[in-house]
Amino acid sequence: MSAPQKFRSALNGFNRDDVVHYLEYLNSKHSAEVNQLTSEADFLRSKLDALQSDPELTETIAVLEQERDDLRAQLEALQARYDALEQAQSAAPEVPAAPVPVPTYSAAEELEIYRRAERTERMARERADLIYKQANSVLSEATVRVNDVAAQINPMADQAMAQLQALLDTISSSKQSLQDAAVIISTLRPDNS
Repeated sequence: MSAPQKFRSALNGFNRDDVVHYLEYLNSKHSAEVNQLTSEADFLRSKLDALQSDPELTETIAVLEQERDDLRAQLEALQARYDALEQAQSAAPEVPAAPVPVPTYSAAEELEIYRRAERTERMARERADLIYKQANSVLSEATVRVNDVAAQINPMADQAMAQLQALLDTISSSKQSLQDAAVIISTLRPDNS
């Protein structure tokens, strides 16, 4: 049912049938969307369960998570060193132990010292950014690997299940043949009475 584009006006308001039809349309549209989202959720849950039950994939994920944790620990250690250096740098000039003679520099020397400090700070920032990028890259690669492994494992698992079912069918038919042969042999055996 298509939704009416405009409500017809009745005296002092809208036409009741138009409103009822529009509400029915909205209700059916909402129900269809809910059903579609429910089926998609069920499908994704089944895929997730299948992926979580795969021991090889679980092992790969554990290895990748360990690599991620190692990189995160390295990043935290570098961040801690960087914070400690900044803290030491900010704390050192605040409380001098003894009056320190202030060296006098020429404007060119002072400018060079300032530039050197800026370069050092920029290099530290670039190093931290690089570590963040490397960590994100490793996590992205891990995600891609997990997706690739899942894509490779699903067809193999289906094939293995089909082969196992064929093997079970063969064993069942062999068992039945052996039982039939035993019955035939027992009927052919002369009585020793």
